Amino acid sequence: MKVEPETLSGFPFLTGTIRLLVSLILLSVFLTNCTKEKPFRETMFLMGTLVEIVAYPDSQQVRDAVGRAFRRMEKVEALADLKAPDSPLASLRRGEDADLPYELLQVLSVALDVARKSGGAFDPTMGELVALWGFDRNEPNVPGSFQISEAMGSVGYERLSVDGVRVRVFGKPVWLELGGIAKGYAVDEAVRVLRESGVRAGIVNAGGDLRAFGEKPGGKRWRIGVQDPDDPQGLLGVLSLKDGSVATSGDYERYFEVDDIRYHHILDPNTGRPSRSGIRSTTVVASECVLADALATAAFVLGPDRGRELFEGQNGVEGILVIEDGQILKTSGIGSVIEFESR
Repeated sequence: MKVEPETLSGFPFLTGTIRLLVSLILLSVFLTNCTKEKPFRETMFLMGTLVEIVAYPDSQQVRDAVGRAFRRMEKVEALADLKAPDSPLASLRRGEDADLPYELLQVLSVALDVARKSGGAFDPTMGELVALWGFDRNEPNVPGSFQISEAMGSVGYERLSVDGVRVRVFGKPVWLELGGIAKGYAVDEAVRVLRESGVRAGIVNAGGDLRAFGEKPGGKRWRIGVQDPDDPQGLLGVLSLKDGSVATSGDYERYFEVDDIRYHHILDPNTGRPSRSGIRSTTVVASECVLADALATAAFVLGPDRGRELFEGQNGVEGILVIEDGQILKTSGIGSVIEFESR
């Protein structure tokens, strides 16, 4: 996704944090110039990316609300930290059952639901594979076939069951990887805090996973540019939203190259390697960011036809899929239920 005048979007990590910082600065300038009523804007580095909250109008009440929203996101980040030795997720990694806090249960519930609906194309138990490829610490490498085969032994959402707050593990230990989807949940929680604090309208943008609510001054909708995977400065089109979430998964977001081969971060649970489904990017529009996040990844792995079928089968979900040959597939509601201007 890309920012243009009166357009709000997030830049995922392509060349690192600097590019996202530049885009967020541009976003601030555009929003300032687009309306006489000034919003309050604040940016923080959270969950491995830059997060910007824009809220209307600029007042002390709104500023206090934005502070509370960021603190809520910090709490979600701390809970989802797999490296913390006292994390309940670490117990699952040891093959032990664990009681999860409410927030993680909410995230895991969505993750398992999307895993089932996608036939495992999205799988929250990919943690060992993500670590093997080095994407969790920004030290990517190409592992050997034996290493991948060994790590695949810990993959399998079917080996998890939830009983109240208790999560049980069957068989081998499970390495949960909730980083991406937890970011979407944190965005949702920030919006909840803002709304409960009386903020009239705003948007929370976490490195491309974003959620908007309310109308900007003058009744204007939020305009979100869908990035062209082949042109970092280009747009495929612009979505117009009043309330809703947008998330994108693409092979241009985080990747490295070895011997002219691109290895991106979206791993296929069936192979343990970067997905080669024929898709360049998937953009999802949904009510909740946590759901949009998971569905975007699932559709990317499923491929063009099955990915679009997954979107069409979910109430209130629309999507855009960009194929390797440049073809663009859209769900039936794009252009009718959801306004979309092609470029």
